[in-house]
Amino acid sequence: MSKKVRRQEAVVFTDLDDGSGVLLHLENKFYYSLNATGSFIWRLLEENEESSEESLLESVIENFEVEEKEAKQDLEEFIEDLNKEGLIKVQ
Repeated sequence: MSKKVRRQEAVVFTDLDDGSGVLLHLENKFYYSLNATGSFIWRLLEENEESSEESLLESVIENFEVEEKEAKQDLEEFIEDLNKEGLIKVQ
């Protein structure tokens, strides 16, 4: 895990009252729903122009009751899904 993650500029995030969120990709007009953890990660990406997978993982472990192995696997899958949909750039 040494990749850098950056959100795409053409994506708008809306935080919902229950902690979840919605992404709108302005280019393809698709909506994507995020659970509370996904919204938390997206807010981190908004705060930092570029984040490392390691720093995202550390933040998830610090803020959620989850084992490192499970958090790492879930984060990798989440980043892969966002990347496939063109919502983020991974370098």
